[in-house]
Amino acid sequence: MGGKKYCIVAMAALCFCACGNRQSRPIAEQQSIVATSVQTVAVSNTKLKEGICDTLHFGKMRQGEIIRKQLRIQNESDGPMVILRHVTSCGCTTVNYERKPIAAGESSTIDFEFNSRGEVGWQMKLMEFYFAEKDTPLKIYIEAEIE
Repeated sequence: MGGKKYCIVAMAALCFCACGNRQSRPIAEQQSIVATSVQTVAVSNTKLKEGICDTLHFGKMRQGEIIRKQLRIQNESDGPMVILRHVTSCGCTTVNYERKPIAAGESSTIDFEFNSRGEVGWQMKLMEFYFAEKDTPLKIYIEAEIE
């Protein structure tokens, strides 16, 4: 129950966090790219029915810093799962994953990047992953403080 309340509060906070003006520039001009550890989210039929919400905390970042992270999706359901699509709340997050079924008991990795260029202050971004034959998305929040 507490997780659902946090998701509701986080979604409300997300409405107040807009992306700053962004202009693309060559990768060679990017200030720094930081790779972080892998976090695992267990996904089961019950959890998808009730809703899954998790937050990735990045702490303090410098403006212009890019964080690359991997998220492991562990299939704890009784059959294969397929991520059909994803939605991000901001162009500052990019997502890449294999478009193939995740067998029961297996896992798959989602690679994503958070670019803090043009962002200032506390930020919370949302990524939603929609699975075949499931109504409720997996919601992953990215939280960071941009200096």
